This record gives sequence, structure tokens and C-alpha cells, in this order.
Amino acid sequence: MASRRPLARLEHVRDELVELGRLAESLTAESFAASYLHRRAVEHAVLIISEAVRALPADLTDRHPGPRWADIRGIGNVLRHDYFAVEPAILWNILTVHLPPLASVVEAMMADVRTGDDGSG
Repeated sequence: MASRRPLARLEHVRDELVELGRLAESLTAESFAASYLHRRAVEHAVLIISEAVRALPADLTDRHPGPRWADIRGIGNVLRHDYFAVEPAILWNILTVHLPPLASVVEAMMADVRTGDDGSG
């Protein structure tokens, strides 16, 4: 079910991306793999991002086709149900390769919502 407040969901995504970016700057793949706390923090942030994206109106995500929205929605299920199969290298790849480009898309989506073009109606 789509949120009645897509801007709030996008702000949640943006906030997680900002903090994850800061975290990634302070780590290497090796230090990340060795840190239980960092891996769990990234898992939780990715869960928040996934859940927020799941609540966005389809019309809004359809107008911003760059990210692999189905994968973003689906990673939450993987982390909730198949957490034991998620290797640190996969999380590192999500953190350093897949999430950074999402920030500019989220900003563009927020601009759409602020101008009343949020796809919710």
C-alpha cells in the first residue's frame, strides 16, 4: 500500500543514504567485513530504504526508472528471511555501488512531490 505521504518516505530514504555514505567513507571492504556492528547497521538502513520504497506510489517510481526498484523492494525480504545467506561482500557492494547513485534520484523524486507531481492521484 502506498504511503499518503511519499515525501516523508523519500526523506527517510535520503536520510539513510546520507548516513550510509558517511559510514562508507570511513571503511574499507575488509574493515566492514570484520565489523559486526557496521554490517548490522547497513542491514538495518537497507531495510528502512526497502520498506520506504515499497510504500512509494508506483507512478512516482515509474517516472524515475534508473534504480532497480524491484530489487530495492525485494532486498528487504532477503534481509528479513534469508539473512544468513547475505555475505559481507554483498552488503559492501550494495553500500558502495548500488546506493550512492540512488541519492540523486531520490532528490529528483522529492522535487516532484514538492511540486505536486507525486503520482499519488
